[in-house]
Order: sequence, then C-alpha cells, then structure tokens
Amino acid sequence: MTTTQLQNFLILTETLNFRKASERIFIAQPALSRQIQVLEEEIGFLLFDRSRKQIALTKSGIYFKTEVSKILKQLDQSIKKGVLINQGKAGEIKIGHASSAMHTVLPELLRYMETNLPDLKSSLVEGTNEMIFDKLNDNEVDFGFVPNAFIPDGLSSLSIYKENYLLILPEEHRLNTSNFKDLADCKNEKWVLNPQPEGFGYMEEILKIIGNYGYSPKIVHRSPNTSTVLRMVSAGLGITMMGKSTLKGFSLDLKSIELSDLPYQLDMKLVWKTERENELESYLNFLKHYLKI
Repeated sequence: MTTTQLQNFLILTETLNFRKASERIFIAQPALSRQIQVLEEEIGFLLFDRSRKQIALTKSGIYFKTEVSKILKQLDQSIKKGVLINQGKAGEIKIGHASSAMHTVLPELLRYMETNLPDLKSSLVEGTNEMIFDKLNDNEVDFGFVPNAFIPDGLSSLSIYKENYLLILPEEHRLNTSNFKDLADCKNEKWVLNPQPEGFGYMEEILKIIGNYGYSPKIVHRSPNTSTVLRMVSAGLGITMMGKSTLKGFSLDLKSIELSDLPYQLDMKLVWKTERENELESYLNFLKHYLKI
C-alpha cells in the first residue's frame, strides 16, 4: 500500500467515475482500476460497489475514506513540520541562561520566535554558569547563555556580545561620576556579589579586576540572583559590579558608574555540547543567523 494508491482512492471517491478520476490524475483508466483492485486485495474488503452503472462506496469504503483522509492530512502536516524542524523553525529549544541574559538578548529572541516562528517553542531554565554547564552535559538543555564563562572541555561556544562593566551603588552613596577615579576608591567598601564557586568564570574575572587595584573585596553578602543582589545594594548593604545592560528593567534606588577604562568587558556567550552539534545544527544555524555571530 502506498500513499499514491490512497490519494488516488480519495480522488475516485470524489468523482465516483473511473474515467473522470483517471483524467484528473493523468493515468490510464485500466491502471487506476487495477490500483484500486490491488488496494482492496491488500486491505481485505471491497471499497466500491460496482454492481450498478454508477459505482458507489460500500459501508466499509465510506469508513475507510474518512480515516484515509485523516491519515493523509496528518502525514502532510508531519512532513511540513519535519521540514520546519530541519530548518530550525519548529520543535522546541531548551535554553539554560544566567539571569543577566534575560536583561539583553533573550527577551528579544523569544519575542522574535513568538512573532515569526510560532511552531518553534522554547523552555527556559535560569541558573549559574556551572549549573547550566551540568545541564548541557546531561542533555537537559540544548543551549546556554552565560557571561564570562571558562568553557569546559566537551562544550563549544561563540561570543554574542561584549559590554562594559558598571559599578553599581546605592543612590545616596558618596561616589559618583564626578569624584570617582578608579576601583581603588572602593577598597574599604562592602560588596554584594555572586557566589564564587558557582560563578565558573564570571566571578573569577570580577575578583581579578578588583585585585588589580591591590585589594580583595570585603564581601558581606552573596546571591546567585541578579535581582536579589541589586535589591541588597539598593538597601545600602554594599556595592556591586555587573554588566552594563543589567539595570534594564529595574526601578530601584541605585546609581551606576560605567567602568569604560577597564581592559576587561563582560562577554556573553552561546554555549552548546560539542558532540550534539550535528543533532542541533538547524537550531544552531538559526541562533547564529538571528544573533549575527
């Protein structure tokens, strides 16, 4: 049994005339008649009552027509969906992300997908760099969006964008853009930062930057969550350093100083498991095209 046989069967059910049906599908009438006979032999029951001048569907034929129509429609939809998946335009992308990615690239990406690629769904998991790397290695997520990561063996990455760091302060803090010279001014300040062991690259760079000014920061509070860190700074519990885009969407009692003279920048990366590159090729190509990387 072939899809061609089934499609020709449906055309014959519309015309109930072998000559008209054969003209529509451009085959000889005897060939169509033979196709239907072979189909009936394969399924074990008659589809048409041929005892009268005008052929008619049998009761089994009426049922078979309904089910074949459903099957061929589903097959057509499956083929179209498969083509879209192959092009990276359908299916599901599982994304792990640092909270900072939600302030920049991810909202725009998700909005684009919803508007232009309604068949391409996404599921999101927020976490630290280390957590996201674990989920990539366990195939729990397909891609990661992580800042300043030391990429472990077995994972591949591309840089999405780089941006300057901000020194983020309570609104009433003594330092401002007029009197700030460099991070040496913050030697005696209390700091609120992310957990170092879980940072997996992000915190290491921040501590290195501060260390270049001859001191280690006095860290009084740690949190892996960007919003929590900013709220603690807003409450006057300390100061912090984050990427320039971090403050987007926050309305807190904060001020910031852009550290444009630093030789370091926050580097947001797209990360994936190397051995899954062929499997994820269509989605990876879509992300590369959209992110222009």
